[in-house]
Amino acid sequence: MCIAILNNGKKLTRQELSNCWVSNDDGAGLLYINDGVLTAFKQPNHDGFNVAGADFDKFTKEYDRVYKLSRESKTPVLLHFRIATHGLDPMYLHPFFVSDKVGLIHNGIIYGYGSRDFSDTYEFAGELATLPATMTESVAFLDNTFISNAIMDKLESSNKVVFMDDTGDYRIFNAQLGHWNKGNWFSNDAYKTRKTYFGSVAKTKTAGEQVKTQSYYSSIDWDAIDEKSWNDSFKQRNDYDDDLEDDWSGFGKSAFKPDPAWGKPFITDKVYDCGTCQSAVMVDEDACCVSCGQYMTEAEGDVVNKMILMD
Repeated sequence: MCIAILNNGKKLTRQELSNCWVSNDDGAGLLYINDGVLTAFKQPNHDGFNVAGADFDKFTKEYDRVYKLSRESKTPVLLHFRIATHGLDPMYLHPFFVSDKVGLIHNGIIYGYGSRDFSDTYEFAGELATLPATMTESVAFLDNTFISNAIMDKLESSNKVVFMDDTGDYRIFNAQLGHWNKGNWFSNDAYKTRKTYFGSVAKTKTAGEQVKTQSYYSSIDWDAIDEKSWNDSFKQRNDYDDDLEDDWSGFGKSAFKPDPAWGKPFITDKVYDCGTCQSAVMVDEDACCVSCGQYMTEAEGDVVNKMILMD
């Protein structure tokens, strides 16, 4: 599940932090600004399942220090609490850096990225890091129409990502999927109560109530489950995850095809071979064929470079 938080208002309480930590029990991270330098802190969870112990205390102590810095500099803090779906190593705790001056946190699963060994967010941030260094000196590069459209095509309608640069400026993608409370943005409500996640099913610790889910896990009566049925459901979960990962294997950079724009030619001094049109074509500002709307991977660099010159 995970939870991503933009902390630009009231300080989070120890109870809110504890709820996030227990509900997302692989550890947590902070992204903040220290003397003008974008800085990350990551704290793996060795406390154990459903426990907020010594590692949680280390995290809260660092958060207290960082929050004080943020109020002095009047800049936000990004927090992320992780429950791993891909890439189980603590190195894949958020945040991740796009450049020395821009970092991000993410809530969701990005199709086409990640495996058992690598985090999807790690690979997503790594792809953004290949953009020209002159672009990623601040989050302003996300205002570039081509870049923002490309990112939204990857994130689709479920992923939430917060970017922040070394000045404290930030951008939230799919912000409407989360909510604001006391000057802070939360990607979900895991800070309100402790929950245990089984796949995409959440059970609150206080009421034991199963919340709404959008997968087959909703049919499982977790309160009445015995050891045999638990083992059977766990095997089913692994089979489901294997199937999901197999589905992802067919995705990649070549799968990125924005909705056809059939727009005005943007690159006018060069043509590209369109497999759909079976001819040489021009591309629009989204690097799409102006005749059929097919995304032209080989035109991506030319479009980005021209936009940089226009800026």
